[in-house]
Amino acid sequence: MKRLLSGITPSSNQGLHLGNYLGAVKPHIEFQEKGECFYFVADLHSLNTVFKPEDVTKNTENIFIEYLAFGINPDKTTFYVQSDIPQITYLQTILNNTVTVSELSRMHAYKDKLQNHEAGNNISFGLFSYPVLMASDILIFKPDIVPVGEDQSQHVEIAREIGKTFNNRYGAILKIPDLYVNKEVARVLGTDGKRKMSKSLGNVISIFSPEDEIKKQIMNIITDPSRIHPTDPGNPEKNPCFLYLKLIEHDLLKSDSDPTTLEMEQQYKQGKIGDVTIKRYLFNSFLQYFKDVRDKKKELAKNKDFINEIRVKGQKKATELAEKTLTEVKNAVGLWK
Repeated sequence: MKRLLSGITPSSNQGLHLGNYLGAVKPHIEFQEKGECFYFVADLHSLNTVFKPEDVTKNTENIFIEYLAFGINPDKTTFYVQSDIPQITYLQTILNNTVTVSELSRMHAYKDKLQNHEAGNNISFGLFSYPVLMASDILIFKPDIVPVGEDQSQHVEIAREIGKTFNNRYGAILKIPDLYVNKEVARVLGTDGKRKMSKSLGNVISIFSPEDEIKKQIMNIITDPSRIHPTDPGNPEKNPCFLYLKLIEHDLLKSDSDPTTLEMEQQYKQGKIGDVTIKRYLFNSFLQYFKDVRDKKKELAKNKDFINEIRVKGQKKATELAEKTLTEVKNAVGLWK
């Protein structure tokens, strides 16, 4: 059975959004039936952007509970919080010596900061060394496959290179995993109709927010700008609503009287259906689609003892394997016993 590993950074108090679900959570849930899964909440990575301690704590707990609400099964999956496994940062310190400043300076997160006119000496070392910590996240558990969003594929590639450099220097200790990106859903378009759905860009549809907030996000979706009146012919490809409906329609329980997305697209092209009607339909479909997980989160949030039991269970399982890999690495590099 193949071992898979992936994580998510708790960088926002808004919780998971539609892009997170389609690009990461949904595949993660499905992978549980296909392999041995290791999933984690990457709270250490969030320290690059979240500076209030109470936010770090709250965001981490929130994402942990939301993943469980979606169906992460701790009996099948090793589910843990990154900072609960100190072996990860120990390995990072060792792996720092297998990568150059030049290699790290080519990483897109660092280059993006420079392109935004931030001076290099104002960029934190945590952001600069982000790929090394991510490499440690991955390599310490020796996964066969790392499923990630397309925006993280470069970091997985450097993790592979770091692992190869280490093995060339010290012997075949670390497993070099394969990268898996589902290109069909890896970059879900945001509500602005231009960029990837992202909390930092404010173009998301939040799954667990109050209904009025979700409705506001959906009603603010930017649609075909050339369509002035509801009776004007529109281009469905310039209306993200149709994309979102297609992505959830397959699993959505619909009555025979409900129109299909394809039927609404045809009406849109002919100017027979307005944007407001489509957005209202998306809002109702969205709430129907995520009703069970929204209810499940509310139930889980009431039982903190149960959540803590799952966290400790994941910590023990992850620590056992991490310590084994770290011991092999320490022996290989010659650290004095």
